[in-house]
Amino acid sequence: MYLWNRFKVFVKGVLMGVVNVVPVSSGTIALVLGVFERFINAIKALNPKNFKYLFKGEVSEFSRRTDFRFFVTILAGVIVGMVFTSIFLKTALKSYEVYVWAFFIGLIIASVVNVMKSIEKVNVKNIIILLIGFVISFMLSIHLNPESNDSFWYLFVCGVVGATGMVVPGISGSHLMLLMGNYELIVTQAIPAMTKASTFMFGFRILFPFFLGSIVSIVVFSYLLSWLLMKFRNETLSALSGFMLGSLPVVYPWKEPSETMLDYVFHLPTINGEFFMALLMAIIGAVAVYMLNVYARREEVRLQKAAARRQKRKEKMNKEEDV
Repeated sequence: MYLWNRFKVFVKGVLMGVVNVVPVSSGTIALVLGVFERFINAIKALNPKNFKYLFKGEVSEFSRRTDFRFFVTILAGVIVGMVFTSIFLKTALKSYEVYVWAFFIGLIIASVVNVMKSIEKVNVKNIIILLIGFVISFMLSIHLNPESNDSFWYLFVCGVVGATGMVVPGISGSHLMLLMGNYELIVTQAIPAMTKASTFMFGFRILFPFFLGSIVSIVVFSYLLSWLLMKFRNETLSALSGFMLGSLPVVYPWKEPSETMLDYVFHLPTINGEFFMALLMAIIGAVAVYMLNVYARREEVRLQKAAARRQKRKEKMNKEEDV
């Protein structure tokens, strides 16, 4: 039974890893699978207060306080899911580039709609914040040098940004990496390179600073995002919606780099079989996100009801003890 439970956690991690490399929030899939809260709590437990038990040699106490076995198991699943999905995308982008990017457009649009629906209060301030985010992101998207950036610190920042999707349901770290221009370098080049001895060092050089940034993001940035979403939820979601919406030109299939390599040349698609297949892929992507979010909302409601029942039982027990 123990091994079966560990295997189920591993499989859930694999699904999170699969989603983590496409423009969909892995935090959302974690919510659907019922492991989001436990995953976040395990991350937050990795703090100096609990690490002191590890330094004292009290490994079992450290493991208990941090839910370390669960965390390692699900993280292993995430890595496996990311590797296999990255290898698949590398092949898919070579053979079916237009269809893959069209699928991503559907994923992104549906994700943006979902995040915008989470904004509880629509007012002038939030609309202005959304428009500012959109304009900044859009201008970067149409003028961004399509060449990737493999400098250590830029890859570190990509890791910080890329890991946000794991701790914030609805936000896609991969989508934000597309905007930063390093999505293909990391996902379809570096991760598959780690599976071959001849290209291992190239993959390691790219992924080492990226994963350092991811660790910082998961351990530290999760607290900042939690605080922002608690204190300035509508403003934060408005800004993120604007940035996500404005980055759509990055995944627009019918473009190529200009001669100066400083921006893109966009053109309208030819209305043919390829166009209609791309349209179908975009619709499939949007429907997939919609269904995922429907299940996520149901799971969130279920968890809230379960928490309310636990609270009632606790209050009832306290009253009985007082009597």
